[in-house]
Amino acid sequence: MRRAALILVVIVTVAALAHASETELSGAEGHPRGRLPLAVWTEPFNDTALDGAVRRALDDWNSLVRDVLGVAVFTPAATRETAQITVAVQPPGASKLMGFTELSTEAGHVITLPVRIVVVAPVARGQTSRETLLYQVVAHELGHALGLPHVRDPRSLMCCVKGSVDFNDPAARETYIEARRHPDVRSVRAQLAEQYARLWRR
Repeated sequence: MRRAALILVVIVTVAALAHASETELSGAEGHPRGRLPLAVWTEPFNDTALDGAVRRALDDWNSLVRDVLGVAVFTPAATRETAQITVAVQPPGASKLMGFTELSTEAGHVITLPVRIVVVAPVARGQTSRETLLYQVVAHELGHALGLPHVRDPRSLMCCVKGSVDFNDPAARETYIEARRHPDVRSVRAQLAEQYARLWRR
């Protein structure tokens, strides 16, 4: 059986763009309908605001996927060992990245379980609170855990394909920054619908 290992990273600051991964999802990967919802274990921050940001990311994904695909996508796992997706936390400064997802695929582009997500404990940047940064990173990485690749649209939660945003263009730069300050899971609605329509037809 063919298995392809992938490591995907989310970059949420302009300065960090050079550290993007060279490995990308193709847009064909995903999970069978019968596998959903996926059991998720999240490492606690022991911080009410940050733990709340993680819960909101999971809840917002569930709301979107129920609306688009008619099924819940995530449910809490009782333990790390029983989880199909794990979200671990590294201390601030542990990496130049804000987060990354590790997954592999089987024949037919089916994602192999478990999927591992790692996020770096956030530090507030400029006008963006650490809760917003964490929400952005966790929500983005959960998108990768569902098989969604990076896209070119700077408004999307799944932005961006490396080099696709011209940061010398004031309008493009402002659009990108505004979307990072106000991340919205609903921005991937069309991408999710199209990708899973293809996957579930196979």
